[in-house]
Amino acid sequence: MKYEVNLSARCIAAIVTHARAEAPRECCGMLIGTGTSVLEAAAARNIAERPTRFLIDPQNHIDAIRRARERGLAVLGFYHSHPHSSPVPSETDVEEATYPDHLYVIVGLERDTPEIRCFRLTDGNFLELPFVTVD
Repeated sequence: MKYEVNLSARCIAAIVTHARAEAPRECCGMLIGTGTSVLEAAAARNIAERPTRFLIDPQNHIDAIRRARERGLAVLGFYHSHPHSSPVPSETDVEEATYPDHLYVIVGLERDTPEIRCFRLTDGNFLELPFVTVD
């Protein structure tokens, strides 16, 4: 299924701010919204031991699901950063992705202007999706 994702400007700003604050470690978090609209980013603690890997704190994930449901929303996917490379899923990202049909947003900080790309995990592969920024 092809579709366009709507990412709120506030969500993008929060992801970039989180990524810059955590660099040189990868940051991570959940994407909250409804349908194909991502309304906010919920930052999570990265409990991975290596700085070039991310692992969302399970309690942060559970809390985000609960808070989203209370507002009639859902966790639509996840985000993380690549502090020293482009926002393309790494081999590790592909191997460790476990939520099919969820969105995965990656922000790359290797350039002065952060680059953001959006993917959907389908049949074990990341398919890039177009997205628009909305207010």
